[in-house]
Amino acid sequence: MEAKIEEISKTFHDFWMTWARRANQADTLHDILSFFDEEVTAIGTGEHEQGKCYEEVIQNFRDDFAEIEVPIQIDFFREKTRLIAPTVGLVEAEANLEIALEEGSTVNFHLRFSTIFTQVNGLWKLSHNHVSIPSDGQNIGQSYPIDKLKAKNDRLQKLVDERTNALQKRTLQLKKEKEKTENLLHNILPKVVANELMAKGEVMPTNFENVSVLFTDFVGFTKITSSISPEDLVKELNDIFHQFDKVIKAEEMEKIKTIGDSYMAVCGLPEANPAHALRSIQAAKKMLTYLEQRNEQHQIEWKMRIGIHSGPVMAGVVGCHKFSYDLWGNTVNIASRLENASEAGKINVSSQTSDLIKDYFSCDYRGKIEVKGGEQIDMYFIA
Repeated sequence: MEAKIEEISKTFHDFWMTWARRANQADTLHDILSFFDEEVTAIGTGEHEQGKCYEEVIQNFRDDFAEIEVPIQIDFFREKTRLIAPTVGLVEAEANLEIALEEGSTVNFHLRFSTIFTQVNGLWKLSHNHVSIPSDGQNIGQSYPIDKLKAKNDRLQKLVDERTNALQKRTLQLKKEKEKTENLLHNILPKVVANELMAKGEVMPTNFENVSVLFTDFVGFTKITSSISPEDLVKELNDIFHQFDKVIKAEEMEKIKTIGDSYMAVCGLPEANPAHALRSIQAAKKMLTYLEQRNEQHQIEWKMRIGIHSGPVMAGVVGCHKFSYDLWGNTVNIASRLENASEAGKINVSSQTSDLIKDYFSCDYRGKIEVKGGEQIDMYFIA
């Protein structure tokens, strides 16, 4: 019998000391699960004693560990262990507890324990638990319930404040992430297209009847790439295309993409622009003027040809993770072929584009010129 009493007492102390140390804070719950009998109860008058079954008892301890994560100093000053049946033991004890608060003060209180253990497969399992704070004996620790209730309310308020602050920080973080995503989409997609994508999760392809597509390409690019380092090449192209981006924006055009040394832009979408051809010619001239001025101040001399064609296109967003706004249609193909048939420092346009801007710029007719696929296209150089 004495051996059983020692085993029960040891189990009692192991359980409550593990509870008090809270070595794993909220996860300490997992450290004490093995102590419980499957039919454990904790019925009493306190809110921590509403445990009519295993799940409710475990939830009470889970709430306790979540509310108080710091270790608790526990000092048992009275304990009595006895067998009430061959496989049932009872431990009655009293202890003083101390909880250190963050502001440097402590909460002290007196607890009484009445814990029943049942022997299951040779192990003593906690089958009933009753913990109470005496209503008398106010000279032991702080007075109850006033000071204890205040300390608990302070902790609860602090927990509410911490969670509110965490929620506010998370909300602010999500707002910043949303703004970052929106800014990124606005940088790679036209604004109205980006807004449609964010609102609907998709962008429907759209036909545009009157736009002008502009292509540029550097003459002798392969030769230049063989004469400078990759780092210098990227730096040169980035510098030039960065300036082109400014020109495109100023002329109310949309940059579509760069492919190697080729630059593609369009005017007249996603919002209609009656002056799409005129804007495109003005942008092309600004690009050539910029290159001429740049070549006077840099070692590498860049020469560029430009092609522009006006007509209908289809536009839409492609990709799932890396979005891209792109154009399709014969107008795009012809604009690319006009660029290929152009010359260094020249703007080569089709008759469709020439008809739209001839009142503003002189157009020198080049005749019908054969392009890829055997098609004959009337071409004009902008003077």
